[in-house]
Amino acid sequence: MSIDMAQFHQVFFEESFEGLDIMETGLLQMQPGEADSEEINSIFRAAHSIKGGAGTFGFMEVSNFTHVMETLLDEMRDGRRDVTAEAMDALLKSVDVLRDMLTASQDGNDLDMQRVGEQKAVLEAILAN
Repeated sequence: MSIDMAQFHQVFFEESFEGLDIMETGLLQMQPGEADSEEINSIFRAAHSIKGGAGTFGFMEVSNFTHVMETLLDEMRDGRRDVTAEAMDALLKSVDVLRDMLTASQDGNDLDMQRVGEQKAVLEAILAN
């Protein structure tokens, strides 16, 4: 007996879009400087959940993109990286890209891999500094 994982996709997408709302709201409330630990933890947990669920259901592009966001958030969360306006702007734009990726995945449409790659490169450039 095998389980059809597709039956769980709708719950994954609903929870992911809720997570994106948490991420966006949190990022908009943050100010450059030292991270508010409660806020950054909330944003990190939302990204972590999306990444894990995407990997579980085989949405590897979503998982890989979210992993880069999660890495940046983790560094800000544990104080290895300051919360900068540049990082917050990149993360907010990444939330928009991720929302489009999830919508395309949910609808069975192709992802805009050029846009995904460009935004991922922005995040990776921040991580490289």
